[in-house]
Amino acid sequence: MVSAMAATDGIKLSSVEEAMFVDEVAAWPQKTTIQHWQLRDLVSCGDSDDEFYTVCGKQVVSFDTAVARAFAVQTLDYSPTSMTVGCGFLASGGQQSELTVTRLEDNSCVFNGVAGGTVNNALHIARGPNPGDVWLLVSNNDDTIKVLSLPGMVQLDTIFCSVAINYTAVSPCGSYMACVGDSRHAYLYSIKNGFNRITTYSEASDHGMCCSWNAAGNAFAAASQDGTVCVWDIRFGKVLAKFHSKEGACRVVKYTRGPHDLLAFSEHTSFVHVVDSRTYDRKQTIRLGDEDQEPHISGLAFSKDASHLFVGTEDCVVQYEVDSVGRRAFACGTINPR
Repeated sequence: MVSAMAATDGIKLSSVEEAMFVDEVAAWPQKTTIQHWQLRDLVSCGDSDDEFYTVCGKQVVSFDTAVARAFAVQTLDYSPTSMTVGCGFLASGGQQSELTVTRLEDNSCVFNGVAGGTVNNALHIARGPNPGDVWLLVSNNDDTIKVLSLPGMVQLDTIFCSVAINYTAVSPCGSYMACVGDSRHAYLYSIKNGFNRITTYSEASDHGMCCSWNAAGNAFAAASQDGTVCVWDIRFGKVLAKFHSKEGACRVVKYTRGPHDLLAFSEHTSFVHVVDSRTYDRKQTIRLGDEDQEPHISGLAFSKDASHLFVGTEDCVVQYEVDSVGRRAFACGTINPR
């Protein structure tokens, strides 16, 4: 395995300009509940661009912004610590390894039981390397990543790690997997033929909380509890960019799935940042709530077409409209690590 240490590579903080990529259009009165003080990936989007999913108590609800109504999709016996939507499925996980999977097409239950281990820190649904593969990856506090097939829920593999894993994400091409956990490292796996760790990246000074791949599948971002988000180019094993929070830990980081080329990350409270992921030299900082408030952020997600960004707090979910015309008209560019 290769360890990459590259704190001085990539975009410098002093060269990042303030910009505006999104604008608030609505604050929907949908409460979200945070069950674990560190685990805050509780907002997700599916195939409908007008809809978001979030956790509220022992339910996972779908909120349709076109009609301003919430619908309960899952009513559970536990309060979820993790939740995700992808490939036509909704998955929720709990603090005692509870796992519930629903097929959204007909709202049928695919699985309701336990995955084994302890806290399900994060769930990720992705397409695997082979045609037709759909996987559910369960990041557990027992130092494992469990890989399950969907909809069959066959356990394909268990990846044993040296630390509790807080998040796992598969690249859009289905060739690589990144994960972060209770260490300062980010781990990169090749998954074309089994799960083989190929590189360990080291940049943060505290535990990793979330990771996300860009649409091209050649770079991923890792959010850490030390208040940094680091972007790694896997082709060169170098840092493309590194960003710092305004006040505290970074909890969630997400790329857009389409050609808008944006990266958003949330802090523990109050602040969300949106970055131009073509060049990483422009960033918008959004404050939620008034100056005398510190709302806890429960998660964020881009709609599938990247036209909207949804940010959850305990009292509401704020909807932002992405400047799609500006993003499509912006000249294409890339940054190469030095």
